[in-house]
Amino acid sequence: MRVNITRARVKRGLSKKAVADGIGLSRVSVTALEKGPTNIVNEHIPPMAEFLGVSLDELLLGFVPDPDSAGRLEQERADYGLKKASLIAEYEEKLSSAERENTALRSLVESQKETIRGQEEIIKMLRRRIPEEND
Repeated sequence: MRVNITRARVKRGLSKKAVADGIGLSRVSVTALEKGPTNIVNEHIPPMAEFLGVSLDELLLGFVPDPDSAGRLEQERADYGLKKASLIAEYEEKLSSAERENTALRSLVESQKETIRGQEEIIKMLRRRIPEEND
């Protein structure tokens, strides 16, 4: 932002002293605004923008914002919000579907475990009978 002040001043062929006199500051204060530790956003910036013949946006941002950009930005935000909501809904549906499938698979696993336990019991019973039949 500081460089924008210098750029606007130089573009108009003004010295720091001329700007200082024009807005009621000392040359040292203008130097501090351009290069020093002075907080760039202060009460001297609007008068400086006016004196230099630039908008406050141009002085602070270094460019003049496109007036249509605010509308485009709002549209982008709205589109993003819709897309985000759609993606969240899609994700939640997939998650719900995966949870249902997971529950079904767990049930199937438990059923298979029961089948295996039953088969193991049958095998144990058959093993006990085999020696009896061989006697």
